[in-house]
Amino acid sequence: MATSLRDQVALAAEQLDTAIEMFLAERSDVSALTLAGAAEEILGRVVKLAGSQNAIRQAYEASALTHRCLQGMDLKWQDFADGENYARNAAKHLLHEDKRHIELDLRRAAMWMVVRACANYERLDLVRTDRMRDFDNWFFDHEVGV
Repeated sequence: MATSLRDQVALAAEQLDTAIEMFLAERSDVSALTLAGAAEEILGRVVKLAGSQNAIRQAYEASALTHRCLQGMDLKWQDFADGENYARNAAKHLLHEDKRHIELDLRRAAMWMVVRACANYERLDLVRTDRMRDFDNWFFDHEVGV
């Protein structure tokens, strides 16, 4: 079996395209979630290394401001990140040894993870793939209503 050196951004893009393919075909929401989650994490780290704000950090900044206004207290980064990544982490890890059954909306979790991964991809000034554009069309038809 031959091995080759592969760029991690290219690998993340491949994972994201596969996640979108599975999501749009309604084949496996949990696979779409975990693949998109892996891509989102890698792309988000590359965005951060490039000195920009990744998708989850941008969402945190907006949520923290709202949280402070409504609750009168600061929103902790770790609490926010844990909440945003709960479904992905629950699908990948046994979160509680005594609780193996969890209630998740895998479809929505996969959809929002794809959104975050695509946002990070764009922040790297990469050209969106055909599958990403297919997802955009699906998102506008099913979520935005345009």
